[in-house]
Amino acid sequence: MPVEEVARRYVEAHRAGRMDRALTLIDPGLVRIAPAETSGERVEVRGLPDIMANAERLTADLEIHAVTVDGPFVGGDRFVVRFTFDQTHRPTGRRAEATKLSLYTVAGGAIVREEVSYFDPPAEPR
Repeated sequence: MPVEEVARRYVEAHRAGRMDRALTLIDPGLVRIAPAETSGERVEVRGLPDIMANAERLTADLEIHAVTVDGPFVGGDRFVVRFTFDQTHRPTGRRAEATKLSLYTVAGGAIVREEVSYFDPPAEPR
């Protein structure tokens, strides 16, 4: 499957809230790098089971109200998706938006690598 098709299907699955469909486009050996989740280190998390466990750990204290998905933006064998989360941190009750950009690499018709960068908007003055 061409990169453009993988990217389109992946974004459509997320927009529809169908993580099951999105997962069918991911190679089981996916490599994920997200320095903001690992104290700034470029640690690779490998394999869907470990990546899903990490996602559960990161979202355990969050209530996700909505997710906006922008993209895909395709170039060569890669594509970018911007995710914006409307979320509440349960322990504090603080509601905020969090935005991440994910750069995906496709090989053999599946997503094999994800590199994640987060954008945290500046705090509003009090």
